[in-house]
Amino acid sequence: MDVNKMFAYERKQQILDLLKIKKAISVEELCKTLYTSGATIRRDLQDLEKDRLIKRTHGGAVLLEGTSTETPLVLRESENSSQKQLISELAVKHISDGMTLFFDSSSTVSYIIRQLHQFQGLKVITNGIKTASLLSDYKNIKIYCTGGIIRDNSRSLVGHSAQAFIAQFNADVCFMSCRGLSLEKGATDPSDEEAYIKKEYLSNSDKRILLCDTTKIGVNYFCKVAPLHEFDYIITNSREATEKYNAYTRKSSPASSNPEK
Repeated sequence: MDVNKMFAYERKQQILDLLKIKKAISVEELCKTLYTSGATIRRDLQDLEKDRLIKRTHGGAVLLEGTSTETPLVLRESENSSQKQLISELAVKHISDGMTLFFDSSSTVSYIIRQLHQFQGLKVITNGIKTASLLSDYKNIKIYCTGGIIRDNSRSLVGHSAQAFIAQFNADVCFMSCRGLSLEKGATDPSDEEAYIKKEYLSNSDKRILLCDTTKIGVNYFCKVAPLHEFDYIITNSREATEKYNAYTRKSSPASSNPEK
C-alpha cells in the first residue's frame, strides 16, 4: 500500500498494528513510518483514544491492555464504503413489509439499515449493539437485541445466552457478513464466538444472504461459518464474483443477487 495515499481508517489500523508489536510508540516514529505530519498523527491518536483503543502519552501513545488483534468496528465501518453501499442496495431488494429479519453485527449491515425507512412492520433480531442503536431511530421497526457477552472492539453480543435468544425466533431473511470467503472453505471468521452466532442465524432463517465485498474474497480465517451451499444468495460488489460464488449456493443461479419474483 502506498502510505502517501492512505485513508484515515487505514492509517489508524497501521498505528494499532505497530502498537500491538511495540506496545508504545512516539509521534515522531509514527510520522517517519507512515510519512504523515505530526498534526495528522495526533488527530488519529485522539480518535483512537476516544474509541478506548489506546492511551495517549507525552509525545506518543501506548496500547490499552486487552485491545483485540481484530480490526475494530469503528475502523471497519469506514472501510470500502462504496462497495458496502452497492451491496446494501442489492440486499434491500430482498426485504418487504412485515418481514422478520436477522442482522448480524457487521459494518456492512449498517449500510442496509440506512435504507429501511421505506418499509413498514419490520421485526429485527440482532446481536449487534451498534446495529440495535442504529435501528432504534426507526419507529417502523420492532427491535429484539440478544443478551450475552460483549466482544472487544466489535460491539457485538456473543455466548450461549445470545445463541439461545436467537434460537427462539424464525426469520424470513438473514443478512450477515464474513471476514473471509473462498470456494474451498466457504465463509470464515477469526472469532469462534462470532461464528457460532452466525451459525445460529443460518439455522433459523428461511432465506440466507451473505454480504461480502471483494477485499474478503480468497481469504480464509480460523473459524468456519458455513460452506457456500448453505447460503441462498451471496451478494458482492462485483458482478463476476457474484456470479462465480452464487453458482455454489442453495439456489445455484448466477443471477442470484436479484430477489425472487
